[in-house]
Amino acid sequence: MPKDERVLKIAESAQEKNSAEVGGDKIIPLLEERSRTKELLRLIESKRGEVAEEVYQRVKSDYEMRLSNLNREISRQARNFEKTRNDYRDLVRRLENADHLGERSLEELKVRYALGEYTEEEYEKIGKQKQEKIEYYRSKTKSYKLNMERLENVLSQLE
Repeated sequence: MPKDERVLKIAESAQEKNSAEVGGDKIIPLLEERSRTKELLRLIESKRGEVAEEVYQRVKSDYEMRLSNLNREISRQARNFEKTRNDYRDLVRRLENADHLGERSLEELKVRYALGEYTEEEYEKIGKQKQEKIEYYRSKTKSYKLNMERLENVLSQLE
């Protein structure tokens, strides 16, 4: 009768489901703020001769610190994105392998059915279960690939 099949379990924490979307939502404002801060630093530089050097230095230092903090947070976010993207790559590889194994298992089922090892009812039931697993793997693969694309898009904006 049917062999036991191992099912690939895919963790779906809220963080994993939304990390590309939420992460993008977190980093885009940081990038915008960094751009504004750089513009303000240019403006401060243009005002250098109009205010006392001490005031200029204090304000400039404040904005340079803000820029440094923004860059540090953007780098941290980028590292998180890279790790998540790498995790997704691993999951996609595992899902594609599970899909391949599922296809082979379905093919084996057909051969064993043709040899009379299964009744038509058993064959249809088992075949449906195997096909559902394959479709699940493909759906998850598509979802993770889409998330990887989103992460790669955000990461490309950081370079």
